Amino acid sequence: MTHSSRTVAVKWVMIGLLGYSMAIAGISSVVAQTAPPKKLTAGILWNQILPHHLLYIQEGHQGPIIYDFQDPNCPYCHVMYEHEAALIQAGKLTVRYVPVAFLTPQSPAEAAAWLQSPHPLAALKHFEAIIGPALRSGSYHQLPKAKPTAKTREELKRNLEMMGAMGFEGTPAILYRVKSGQLGRIPGMISEKQLAGLLPHLQ
Repeated sequence: MTHSSRTVAVKWVMIGLLGYSMAIAGISSVVAQTAPPKKLTAGILWNQILPHHLLYIQEGHQGPIIYDFQDPNCPYCHVMYEHEAALIQAGKLTVRYVPVAFLTPQSPAEAAAWLQSPHPLAALKHFEAIIGPALRSGSYHQLPKAKPTAKTREELKRNLEMMGAMGFEGTPAILYRVKSGQLGRIPGMISEKQLAGLLPHLQ
């Protein structure tokens, strides 16, 4: 890793960790109804709360895990997906995509097309393959949509509440865990180079 890329990576680790205490405090109210542990630590949040209280679509099975909150109509989410895809394909990263749907009226139907598909990952990858031209033209009629079931609406609502509890206000929103055990946050898009520079610091 070059000195400049190491500096960028450390910058993102430090920025992310600034929101750690706020995330721990905010998450307690979201999961309170399910009797969370008396002391909500970073380890409990990462290993028990997030995997079981978020509905996500995982891509990759190697390298550190990150959570990426995405709205189907977020252009920056699409760019972030492309940055992550290269690292996933190289076996350096695993991403758990967490769908939320708040940016546009069609977002819930598009997110439902992912989640209600028999093969959610394939549906997500197909969507990402065709969303670019739609975003550039402003024409969304060809994008896959599905009528959200009550279950899907509840899952999307829970994902959005969790995103807010972690201190995020927009998408993309990335959660990660560093080797020291603390959680970090990236509110917004970063470059593929910045993401790659962050990987050595992650669990």
